Amino acid sequence: MLAGRAYDQIRNSICYPNLNVKICATHSGITVGEDGATHQMLEDISLMRGLPNMTVISTSDDTQTKWAVEEISKINGPVYLRLCRLDSPLIYEQTKKFEIGKAEQIGEGTAATVFATGVMVAEAVKAKQELAKQGIDIRVVDVHTIKPIDRDIIIKCAKETEKLISIEDHSIIGGLGTAISEVLIEEYPKQIIKMGIKDEFGRSGKATELLEYYGLTAEKIIEQIKK
Repeated sequence: MLAGRAYDQIRNSICYPNLNVKICATHSGITVGEDGATHQMLEDISLMRGLPNMTVISTSDDTQTKWAVEEISKINGPVYLRLCRLDSPLIYEQTKKFEIGKAEQIGEGTAATVFATGVMVAEAVKAKQELAKQGIDIRVVDVHTIKPIDRDIIIKCAKETEKLISIEDHSIIGGLGTAISEVLIEEYPKQIIKMGIKDEFGRSGKATELLEYYGLTAEKIIEQIKK
């Protein structure tokens, strides 16, 4: 909720003077759970990526979060680091490299690309593993930096794979899917299926149940790829 409640201060007191302030905000998305719609921030990526001078990062596991904290300490200027409340499985080994502005591609499949961010990366990886058992090879792209977004990998995947999907624990308006769509429109027009929260508020419930309710699961990713 920090991005919403303190938006004016972030805009005018941090981004406008381009101060070296790092904002690490938790309780994002519907995975906040039982606290319900008033506490589930579904618009923070949209709000933060619209601000000049702001870097926007959404990490997918504990290891990547440690890397991100270290790397943002090395750059000068405002940063919004989006964290979730839900426990998430480890995806990365300690030896991997993290670079701000460079997405992480997992696999080389050509049937589809699933662009994911935050807790949705784990679901995308699950979908990839299940589809591999069925002889369908896809790739997952962990877009941990939403601004500046990795334009090169978006264009590369659009050219190399049959279907494009984005998935995020965020509104489909102004978030990851929108950021990717902007690149595609300008560089390589191609349809992308945006999975996320539609034009609505969240609900109260267990995080896992809400992910199921809003269709943010590996099973739903598989359905979209098979359509």
